[in-house]
Amino acid sequence: MDDQPTDKTSDVMPPVSRRAFVGLALGTVGTLLAACGREPPAPTESPAATEAATAPPTEPLPPPTNTLAATATETRLPSTATSLPPAQTSLTAAPTASPLPPTYTPVPATPTNPPSPTATSKPTDPPALSRASLMAHWPATGTSRVVVVRRDGAGAGDVPDPGTVLEMLDAGLSTLTDVPDALSVWRTLFDADERVLLKVNCISYGGPTQPAVTYAVAQRLQDSGLAAENILIFDRTDNELSSAGYTLNENGPGVRCHGSRGEATEAVLSQSTVRFFQEFDACDAVINIPIPKQHGMAGISVALKNHYGSVNRPGSLHGNSCDPAIAELNAQPNVRDKTRLVVGAALKVSPGDWNRPQREDALLLSFDPVALDTVARDILVRQREAQGQGAGSLIQGSRHLLTAQSLNLGATDVALIDLREVTLG
Repeated sequence: MDDQPTDKTSDVMPPVSRRAFVGLALGTVGTLLAACGREPPAPTESPAATEAATAPPTEPLPPPTNTLAATATETRLPSTATSLPPAQTSLTAAPTASPLPPTYTPVPATPTNPPSPTATSKPTDPPALSRASLMAHWPATGTSRVVVVRRDGAGAGDVPDPGTVLEMLDAGLSTLTDVPDALSVWRTLFDADERVLLKVNCISYGGPTQPAVTYAVAQRLQDSGLAAENILIFDRTDNELSSAGYTLNENGPGVRCHGSRGEATEAVLSQSTVRFFQEFDACDAVINIPIPKQHGMAGISVALKNHYGSVNRPGSLHGNSCDPAIAELNAQPNVRDKTRLVVGAALKVSPGDWNRPQREDALLLSFDPVALDTVARDILVRQREAQGQGAGSLIQGSRHLLTAQSLNLGATDVALIDLREVTLG
């Protein structure tokens, strides 16, 4: 494809059967290639054979004494579904695991009584409402808030219900900011004339960022006053976006959606020098919309690692379990200064085989990508343990979270995270 990054020799790697894995060295090469951001090939073997060849080892793990499920305190809210604003955009469809460190403590939830979202009400912004105050998080404040909003059945089926996703998004944003009117939050975070890039993750054909979540974000941006043509759904290539279920649109009316059209700003990192795609230079703001999944080298791939799809040579940034490359990349102005919100698309997550995502029925929202990744890691750990698989590699591999905290990008220390869980009835 003419618009693909120049460092990719092929958009789709040839299928590899288990018989080709002659030894441990070749198996390692296969894992490295899959982790470097290339789109996996369509499986040619049976689902069972594919899972056995690609999923991390399933070494049982003794249950930890403190888990997210055991400490979570949920707030249940009645359904607040109302007639939604007229739609302007149609919604369409490892390394060997080892025991968890004894000091690992999942992030505990904090009881909360969030305001009921009223996204369709007339905006009544209080005088104190400002972008800086809404987005403030650790280290500027004492903690970073992360919201997990759940709705039973939200991730069921191939095409989630648009109204359900919008309701979850509104409730999550209101809880994140303590502002009942969700649309007033959108209007505060984004100016009507800004160009906003929605960074999705489409490198896995089995478990990309769910389009329903991305289009819901695009809808609320339009409801708050942005022109559809100023919103760009972006990942590296057209093919990856299309394969994930997104509707390509480069110049037509409506929300734009396309892959990279060239390279721009250079980023000199410890491991390599890369260039951001020009769409990051052109936009005014970024909304990061990752899908939580395990990663054979970095432990996890969520908001921070999602930006490996924002630069031209992600394969050069995988040394030393992607540390400190992930943190350094997120410290670049194109990411750090432009990111206004992180929405984790956790209707389904990938705790193991990317081609077999599991239902979580949740959205994660935060202004702190490090804290959101930490909470997402807890979810992946719980999912793996429920499947009888070891989860130590998720913890030990994701040391880039500590590096990111050391760069003041956000908080991974559980004492610095204010986790709020909301369940919609």
